[in-house]
Amino acid sequence: MSALPVTQIFPDLLASLSSKQQFIVCAPPGAGKSTALPLMLLQQAKLKGKIILLEPRRLAARNIAEFLASQLGESVGERVGYQMRGDKRHSSQTRLLVVTEGILTRLIQQDPELDGVAMVIFDEFHERSIHADLGLALSLEVQQAFNPELKLMVMSATLESEALSKLLPEAQILESQGRSFSITYSYHSIKRDWQWSERFAQLVAKAMTEQSGSVLAFLPGNAEIRQVEQHLRPLLSAEYQLHSLYGKLSLAEQQAAISPTQDGKHKIVLATNIAETSLTIDGISCVVDSGLERQASYHANSGTTRLQTKMICKASAIQRAGRAGRLQAGHCYRAYSEEQLNHRPFAASPEITRSELSRLVIELLHWGADASELQWLDMPPSAHLGQARQLLSDLALLKDGRLSDRAEQLNSSGVGPRMLAMLDQAQQWQQQHHVEGLLWRACELAALLDSNNSHQSDQLSQAFTALKGLAKQQYQQQLKQLAQRFKVKATGGVAEHWDGLLLAQAFPDRIALKRQGRNYTCSGGFGLALDEQQHQLSKSDALVVCDLYWPEGRNQGKVALACQLDLPQLKALQAERFTSRLHCQWSDSAKRIVAEKQQCLGELVLSAKAAEQLEAEQVVSAWLKQIRVKGFAWLPVGDKANAWLERVRCAQQWFSELAMADFSEEALLEDAEQWLAMHLASCRTWQQLKNIDWLAALKSRLDWQQQQQIESLVPSHYLAPSGNRAAIRYQLGQAPVVAIKLQEMFGQPQSPQLGNKVAITLELLSPGGKPLQLTQDLASFWLSAYVEVKKEMKGRYPKHPWPDDPVSAQATHKTKRQLNLSK
Repeated sequence: MSALPVTQIFPDLLASLSSKQQFIVCAPPGAGKSTALPLMLLQQAKLKGKIILLEPRRLAARNIAEFLASQLGESVGERVGYQMRGDKRHSSQTRLLVVTEGILTRLIQQDPELDGVAMVIFDEFHERSIHADLGLALSLEVQQAFNPELKLMVMSATLESEALSKLLPEAQILESQGRSFSITYSYHSIKRDWQWSERFAQLVAKAMTEQSGSVLAFLPGNAEIRQVEQHLRPLLSAEYQLHSLYGKLSLAEQQAAISPTQDGKHKIVLATNIAETSLTIDGISCVVDSGLERQASYHANSGTTRLQTKMICKASAIQRAGRAGRLQAGHCYRAYSEEQLNHRPFAASPEITRSELSRLVIELLHWGADASELQWLDMPPSAHLGQARQLLSDLALLKDGRLSDRAEQLNSSGVGPRMLAMLDQAQQWQQQHHVEGLLWRACELAALLDSNNSHQSDQLSQAFTALKGLAKQQYQQQLKQLAQRFKVKATGGVAEHWDGLLLAQAFPDRIALKRQGRNYTCSGGFGLALDEQQHQLSKSDALVVCDLYWPEGRNQGKVALACQLDLPQLKALQAERFTSRLHCQWSDSAKRIVAEKQQCLGELVLSAKAAEQLEAEQVVSAWLKQIRVKGFAWLPVGDKANAWLERVRCAQQWFSELAMADFSEEALLEDAEQWLAMHLASCRTWQQLKNIDWLAALKSRLDWQQQQQIESLVPSHYLAPSGNRAAIRYQLGQAPVVAIKLQEMFGQPQSPQLGNKVAITLELLSPGGKPLQLTQDLASFWLSAYVEVKKEMKGRYPKHPWPDDPVSAQATHKTKRQLNLSK
């Protein structure tokens, strides 16, 4: 431990502890920041209280605690302990507590002063989980408002410290060298098609034959691990053992993957990004990196989180390759090209910017603060926060913008908002309707959905019997915890049809109504489809969808787990969820606004009939919605109004001093309620829309003085020296143009201008109306080009005047004979 590079910063750190409250530690993989540094603080720092070390992953937290305890010659639970959901080992002696991220939030919520805590350390902060960001934001408020003696330390291997320095401007920045042996690289671009897993297995086998140590292979998820394992087993040589490593495995299986092998054998470990940080796997000197990870992205349109397979960022590629050089010189095989890596961003977008935020909103409400009142490295998106509040409202967990009393009481149950809503409603129904065992059934459903994300059956009725292995252990553990929390015991007597009714409380946005064949529409407003194999589910007109996924590149989701729903019974129990509304919309076929009186559940239309009586407000809303979908160009504005619009837009471009409303298409659409709504109220048909006085409607955006400015600066016509009015052609981005017969400009020495600023382009015409010359410099034309034009045109048009001195001649649109007669 004393040889680890992180020890270089210990003297500065110890010297700063008395004067500094915040620290940023930048240390590459292998420096010892997760082990040697916390142990040094425990043994040498004179901290008046407990140290909490936050680890993003359960496996790392448990192993770090066990390793540090062993360094002290103690068992876990003495001076070093750990705590995570469903598992804890600590005592009154514990001075260094290793926790997972959700635990820190709970500790702060239970004791905002963090009494007895001297320091909180955020390890591997570059992973940027929501819990880590929230934990840091809450810890900063604790430090500033409740416990100024609390010390905060943020540690990372690859996170750029500049952003952290802005969040923690008073922090002491300490940088350590890493301990990494030399790593060589080779690139093997593997095409992502149906043979990808087989080719990747062959690359792992190549690494096994070319390298001498154990091999760690990074894959995006459990499914890919199973596929590669199937292809790899026939290729294994006798001296290799094959292990998997991912979050859903049992502790024993995870431990076997990272522990030393027996009889001098090597190992191949197929792992997700759980192995990127904080773990040193014995014997690894070779990494095979798929370059892929499973990333959750929140899609606001459907209100769902989609797991997508994406290429990793550069920071993750560095972390993964670093595993090969932790213990000795190593090699990294990359299953992608160097060019692909160079085009990736350095860091991935933080989870808080791309995730569903209902849990975060609950924590903020429980804390009693708005997101804007806390300090964040990245502010949670306001749109995601708004949708999270809407979901909590739909789940009946909010009342007047605050957590309901029931939600406050049940928040400590450890389940998410959806399951929380279901358990709360089950408890109420059991009391109101005397349904024995209803709460127990809700606990079973919550435990099932919480224990296994890759369900072996798509039907809820079969999912319980399909539970096996670790999933069954997790289910039983969670069920036990929920039963204790809600003080219920196993009981029978609850009919299966209650499942749909209960789950409708958890998934109000995923109640699905059959549209056609195997296609369903959800109450959240998005579409879902069943696979051909899902025969039983397709027999149901209404479903509650508990789990779904989004095939890559598809706009329609797929059902992963669902159960039937009795809509009439749901209405009998919760009539308030079923609403009536008058729905107006534009009909392309009828060329008019049409209306229906609809019976709805969320966005689901259960029944509809035509409605004749329409409110003006609803008609206007339907028009505006259609106009914003189609765009301003769809409107039958007409030539006259369009010509005026072009004049206004040119005026605003040429005369920056004009202070008036923006007349761009975007601005007109955004402001349509103000200038257009009053004209739409009496419209029902396309013909009535065309009959609107569009020019008057557009001019209403300007006051009288502004309208006069437009007429003065960009008039519709030019008064020629001849006395005739010639139309001015306007086009945004180009000079104004007047087409006029050359003789009508006699006596005009200079080109005319708009507002003494913008020169008019003159399109000078022959007496027969043919273009002769385009010019913005009339004086130059009279001196030079006119001589040639006169020479050519005088013989062709002898009846018209062609004076030698056009500047002193009389402008006219008449012939020489007409001029003489007029004299």
